[in-house]
Amino acid sequence: MLKVEKLGVRFGSVVALDDVDLVVRDNEVIGLIGPNGAGKSTMIDALSGFLPSHTGSIALGGVGLKGMPPTSRARRWLRRTFQQDRVPPSLTVGAYVRFVARRRVAPAELAEILDFFGCPPAGTTLAAVDVGTRRLVEVAAQLASRPRVLLLDEPAAGLSHEEHIALGERIARIPERFGSAVVLIEHDLDLVRRVCARIVVLDFGRILADGPRDTVLADPAVLAAYMGETELS
Repeated sequence: MLKVEKLGVRFGSVVALDDVDLVVRDNEVIGLIGPNGAGKSTMIDALSGFLPSHTGSIALGGVGLKGMPPTSRARRWLRRTFQQDRVPPSLTVGAYVRFVARRRVAPAELAEILDFFGCPPAGTTLAAVDVGTRRLVEVAAQLASRPRVLLLDEPAAGLSHEEHIALGERIARIPERFGSAVVLIEHDLDLVRRVCARIVVLDFGRILADGPRDTVLADPAVLAAYMGETELS
């Protein structure tokens, strides 16, 4: 569904991504993890068109995305969320979801999507809900567009432990419920373990590991990247 080949991003002399390859298959939930500064959010920015000055290629459903701005990629059903809260507080929940979905969403479907993610009713003003709940509304709104691939950049930020668990269960059901593949950036490894059968690890802009969850999380190189050589030894 999504194929990335030799993706490279530089900021002056700093290499943020270095010849990164990634394949996302239909109905797959992938965990994209790595230490701070590994290049995870940079990769999401490049995939979604917010960093057009990159090398390599990105294809969605076999169609190359070279030169496409974020809006065109979104219309081709490649959607993303952001680390920062970008939900406008003046809108109601329902108005925001319909605006982001860019399609007609019937009241019954809207209520079903909001209920699935544990969001407030459609008539609730976003200014009246907390930051964690607004993150849930953002995810629900992106999925209302029926994307082929959804890129989630730390969607659990601002949620309690119990809300983390509930969100993880819902993310795991996204392929079945919405027909979307998911790439999940998340620092909470417990959440990643619950949700992702496959994990990709970035470190210093390169793929350090890519494979089944348990194999990757037991890899000494991955442990060293997270904890440091001294702590590991």
